[in-house]
Amino acid sequence: MRVLLVDDDPDRAAVVRNSLRQMGAEIAAQIGLDADLRAAIARTTPDLIVVDLDCPYRDYLEDLMQINRENPRPIAMFVGEEDRALMAQGVQAGVSVYAVDGLSPKLVRSIMETVLGHFHRFRQLNEELEKSRTALSDRKQVDRAKGLLMTHRGLSEEEAYRYLRKLAMDQNKRLAEIAETVIAMADLLKR
Repeated sequence: MRVLLVDDDPDRAAVVRNSLRQMGAEIAAQIGLDADLRAAIARTTPDLIVVDLDCPYRDYLEDLMQINRENPRPIAMFVGEEDRALMAQGVQAGVSVYAVDGLSPKLVRSIMETVLGHFHRFRQLNEELEKSRTALSDRKQVDRAKGLLMTHRGLSEEEAYRYLRKLAMDQNKRLAEIAETVIAMADLLKR
């Protein structure tokens, strides 16, 4: 696991760095708050981002939110001061864990394992959701194409489906692709 560590305090960073190394993580880079986070991510391609600072500020959290939209990855944030509004904004930015005060190697390890577990589960759910959306969209296309074939060729629903399926097999294409072509042709002929 490659980790990008964001921290300006060398002593604090050493605790986090040592804990991560004990977990078997590779510290891809350590940067300060003023460094270009987006460039550091592009350069190091980390699996995890750990942000360790005294007090986060809104602009930094907004940058994190934008970066996380572009290229999602787990983010853990350790802060020195509690600020519930900033904590809520951190969660909106994609921060998986927002821990306040008191770093210990055991706590860092526990939090990192939790962050990774939650992130992987979230990614899996998003992939499943996208597959479901695609399947639903494909189904709608097939149903629409069947309806067109039933109307314009006088086929039953079963015959229309078999016809689409045969075309898909003959052309070595997905059923949804064939349905899309049938719909496009019907739209073209309407003009």
